[in-house]
Amino acid sequence: MTTLPPEDPNAQGAPQPPAAPQQPVAPQQPPAAQQPAAPQQPAAPQYEAPPAAPGGYQQPQYQQPPQQGYQQPAPVAANPVGTLQLNYWLSVFFVWLPALIFWLIEKDKGDQRATALHVANFNFSLLRTIAYVAIVVIGWIPYIGWIIAILLWLGQIVLFVFHIVAAAKVKESYEQGKTDPFIFNLPLVK
Repeated sequence: MTTLPPEDPNAQGAPQPPAAPQQPVAPQQPPAAQQPAAPQQPAAPQYEAPPAAPGGYQQPQYQQPPQQGYQQPAPVAANPVGTLQLNYWLSVFFVWLPALIFWLIEKDKGDQRATALHVANFNFSLLRTIAYVAIVVIGWIPYIGWIIAILLWLGQIVLFVFHIVAAAKVKESYEQGKTDPFIFNLPLVK
């Protein structure tokens, strides 16, 4: 049996570990005079100490930073058709209250066609409310009041159907530039 002599890392015949790959040499930087200058940061606003107030208390005062050239984009006008449809359909079932709320909210938004349609809905809702109050008041009159109240109830049903028809075609009215989708309406509110 043969034994091998111990390995000496400094020995000449010993296997060498693989050489590490050489890193590529970065190209030399041009002299500083030829490099482009980095953009300068604007100076931070300086703090100015205010004059001392009576009693030694000083109120800190700060300067506004200089305004940059940024302008906010102009707001995009929203399409009011969804709001109109919601207003009309809620007014079909809850009569004057949604019409009043939407009219008060939307009257100053600047869209004249949408405002005119909100006003038309509010006027028709008031007409339906007045008809209902008339039914209640006239219904208390003995004998003849019941006959008139029944006729007014039939009129109330007709007004309900007219409101449904107007709610179904309010989108079409807005797109065509019409200001009143109702078959008839009384201009109670301008």
